[in-house]
Amino acid sequence: MSAFNTEKFIAFIGQKWGGKSCPMCDKGPWTVQDKVFQLSEFHDGSMVVGGPLVPVVPVTCSNCGYTVVVNAILSGAIAAPAPVSEQKK
Repeated sequence: MSAFNTEKFIAFIGQKWGGKSCPMCDKGPWTVQDKVFQLSEFHDGSMVVGGPLVPVVPVTCSNCGYTVVVNAILSGAIAAPAPVSEQKK
């Protein structure tokens, strides 16, 4: 997995959100996790091996705990993985 670039992620959030306050409490500030998590496709609670995964970074309101996840690849915080055909070479 590629390294998480915190500076790129925070710059992306600043550009896209423009200092917006929390939609739940109308306060903040926001806290950015320094790790990437993954969402996996749901199949009635069964584990799917080789299924699609979405890398996300949680961003949490420090006042009320409201949390939103942002796609780590689209934010530029991590590099997109190589296509499966290139990974086996």
